[in-house]
Amino acid sequence: MSGGSQRADLLELFFDLAFIAGLTMASQKMATQQTWTGIVQGLLALSTLWAVWVTTTLITNSYSPQRRPIPYLILVSTFGLMLMAAALPTAFGDHGLIFGGTWVALFLGRELALIRSLRGRREQERSLRALAWNLCSGSLWVVGGLVSDADWRLALWLGAVAADYTAYGFRFPIPGRSPLPQYQVAPEHLAERYQQIYILSLGELILVSVVSLSREPFTTHRIGAFGTAFLVAVVLWWSYARGAGASLHAAIESSPHRGRLVQTNPYAHWLMVAGVVGTAAGFEQVISHPGTPPGGPMTALILGGAGLFLCGRAVLEHEVYQRVPMSHVIGVVAAIALGPVAAHLPGLAVSAAAGLVLLGVAVAEILRARSHPTRSPATI
Repeated sequence: MSGGSQRADLLELFFDLAFIAGLTMASQKMATQQTWTGIVQGLLALSTLWAVWVTTTLITNSYSPQRRPIPYLILVSTFGLMLMAAALPTAFGDHGLIFGGTWVALFLGRELALIRSLRGRREQERSLRALAWNLCSGSLWVVGGLVSDADWRLALWLGAVAADYTAYGFRFPIPGRSPLPQYQVAPEHLAERYQQIYILSLGELILVSVVSLSREPFTTHRIGAFGTAFLVAVVLWWSYARGAGASLHAAIESSPHRGRLVQTNPYAHWLMVAGVVGTAAGFEQVISHPGTPPGGPMTALILGGAGLFLCGRAVLEHEVYQRVPMSHVIGVVAAIALGPVAAHLPGLAVSAAAGLVLLGVAVAEILRARSHPTRSPATI
């Protein structure tokens, strides 16, 4: 296998479609259950699917997606994501073993294939360590899928996700062994992949808005909620595409701490993608019932989605420009402060409040950029 690609391959975009299907199912789960437990379960499932996407992207960044066995690994991962997405609505019911077992099969099978292909090369050690960690977390996934109690399954799977994210964040540490070197990446490809998946995730908000409105009679309030959803989607796009997201390639390429940026990117983008999915789930209910108070869980999805996005943007801004925008911090505080009151307001008012918070942050960033132009990442 040769080095990774400099640009995204069409097969990778095909793989993204399976991930987007998973986003849709996670959003639907949170929107239909409308409980705190349902939100946690949906975020857990989303975190699992995100781990598949991140690790697959890192592989295609490190090794050419056109050289065997990488194309086969991408196709298998695509099928695995599709299967996990299909099992997601009942992952805490009858299909727990399908969801957890598919994760185990994907990760163990992938590392075994890489170990075989990389024999005699230094890169093989990373796959060996990843295999050891995956065996540990995989046991939690399987046991969780076997237990019948939903609360126990949730607890076991939360432990599994924590182990997976810890392993990636610390580069698969093994007691008594020296740390693995930092990830070596192709900056253009990696930045492009994160930009693509974030913009594609916004399609979930757009799709949910269109489908929700199409199912109901058009009323002034519903069209108002639909327009608010569009406004939020525009702000979520603009904040990323005209901010740190647009400078991601230059930041990775020029950063003296490239390895750290590679490791923090997944977490920053997970916060933003989770924020988009939560917002989409909330708007599905608001567009259908704009005059009904959404209640605590739905209010948390709408305002919490805005807050999660702003947290992710703040992390990305810090990694790219070495600063945390005060406007983002104020926006997060405002979203939290509005929660207790918003839960008793009509859904349209709650969605408008979330839109105003995001719009206010965007306006503050425009004003700050005009008075204090952001330096290029290359000069930081």
